[in-house]
Amino acid sequence: MRQDPPAANRGSWPGLILWGALIVASIVLMSIGLWRSMFFGYMPDPALVEDLRVGGLYILAGALASLGATALSVILRHPRWVIAFVAAPAVLVGGAALIAPTSLIRHVVAAAAFPLAVVGLYWGMRHRGSRRSE
Repeated sequence: MRQDPPAANRGSWPGLILWGALIVASIVLMSIGLWRSMFFGYMPDPALVEDLRVGGLYILAGALASLGATALSVILRHPRWVIAFVAAPAVLVGGAALIAPTSLIRHVVAAAAFPLAVVGLYWGMRHRGSRRSE
């Protein structure tokens, strides 16, 4: 028989809404950045270089939002695997953008990182701060 954790251990709804908004903002910002910086082959065309720069800034802004959601997830006492799933876009996509800014590897790791973030969002909202399911 499953019992819910005490109300004191649960996350508040405003905190969870902010947490969820940060995750969604992270995915949206990174998607915009990946779209702006997508090209096959690097050419020194000024328009492509500018798109790459702006797309990289969007990706880094999304990584910061993802890290903020990760910190808030720790404060809300989510299970460790939810915290790791929420941090996946910042680590994978943001890390790939820093290591290889002209490569399409960012797009490949986004295919794995974004679904992980969505699963973390779903289960984080469902558990609302319960560490019992680690």
